[in-house]
Amino acid sequence: MNLIEMLKNEVSGGVISSLSQKAGVTEDQVKTGFSAGIPAVLAGILKNGAGGGLLDSILPGLTGSAATNSPDDLLNGSSDSLLEKGKSMLGSLFGNDSGSVTSAVSTATGLPEGKSAGLLAMIVPLVTGLISKLMASKGWSVSDLLGKIFESKSEIAAALPPGLSSTLGIANIKLPNVGIPDAPQVEMHRASAIPSGRVPDKNTGGGFIKWLLPLIVVIVALWWMLGKKGCNETSVTSTVDSVTTSIDTMGGKVGGVVDATVTTVEGKLNEAGDYVKNLGEKMTRKLPDGKEISIAENSVENRLIVFIEAKDKPVDKTTWFTFDRLYFEPGKSTLKPESQEQLNNIAAILVAYPVVTLKLGGYTDSTGDAAVNKRISNERANTAKNELVKLGIDQKRLEAEGYGAEHPIASNDTPEGRAQNRRIDIRVTGK
Repeated sequence: MNLIEMLKNEVSGGVISSLSQKAGVTEDQVKTGFSAGIPAVLAGILKNGAGGGLLDSILPGLTGSAATNSPDDLLNGSSDSLLEKGKSMLGSLFGNDSGSVTSAVSTATGLPEGKSAGLLAMIVPLVTGLISKLMASKGWSVSDLLGKIFESKSEIAAALPPGLSSTLGIANIKLPNVGIPDAPQVEMHRASAIPSGRVPDKNTGGGFIKWLLPLIVVIVALWWMLGKKGCNETSVTSTVDSVTTSIDTMGGKVGGVVDATVTTVEGKLNEAGDYVKNLGEKMTRKLPDGKEISIAENSVENRLIVFIEAKDKPVDKTTWFTFDRLYFEPGKSTLKPESQEQLNNIAAILVAYPVVTLKLGGYTDSTGDAAVNKRISNERANTAKNELVKLGIDQKRLEAEGYGAEHPIASNDTPEGRAQNRRIDIRVTGK
């Protein structure tokens, strides 16, 4: 019996009847929704793999709380709470493909798209609850689950509604390597040198011990040499930090470079609580396609162009640039009107450099619930991405991911620091 059938067998008549009432649709439409939703969720999990903490956030069984997130428990709650939980999961699983998944389910069930979106949002947490329950009963680990999904890849592709298999790219998905827990990860962020949650392939150059031992040797040697010269503890620490941040991340090494093209830009809080940077002198920059944009000396646009045009600055996974005029409504993913100028400039830069691709990272401060922060940061990153798409940029050139309060660039102990940590960063992924 394949994985899809195993999960379908766990969908009881009571679950179908209860969901039918909550969603305001027929039981047959609920059954059709599950038939489409189960393979879609499995495809989404396989596509995301073990990266970004996705499995920890959507599979409650991994955190030992499966009992409180079983389908029966979820259906005993309010319709609104189930719907909100599902909407968050949909974004995490499918990102910009959420609309395509909803449309496909709408076609399969014969429901209007709005009704179908609500049904799908309610189905997703029920399916992940069933997966958690199945993992617990079978004693499966994360790697076991991904292996089982990969084994059922052809059945999943066949069970997806028409067109979704190619949209989600399931035929090209490779089995994620999750066999080495706590291995150092490829994508790194800023001076905190904290990995973003991606597990490297085994052939990329070694694991934890492989980079840790040489690093310890370097640090001890530096300490000895500097100690011999009478340097104090502060200077030793500073030098070691400098060495650490300069090490390339490739091959499993540690890194995390804060936009190495410019020193820290000072600023202050405005009345709205946003951090406004002193960006220096205004200037007009002419782009390769002849278009002129108004930018400032220390603006992200200027630094981005310098990086794109610099032949001695290859694309890497450490150099991130922080938007300096992109602001959101408090606690929401709604952009403030003053953000439009910078988005227009970034879109113009992407038009002028048509081979350039970008990744957008969303971040919050450390206040509030970590899961909520992760969700909001993901929504904000995707909002910025979608605005660039509206401005004519092909969405295939853009990626977006939220990291919540991870990788702070300032202290969360002050209003100024928290404001700086609430940000969107961009990284050049191709040029």
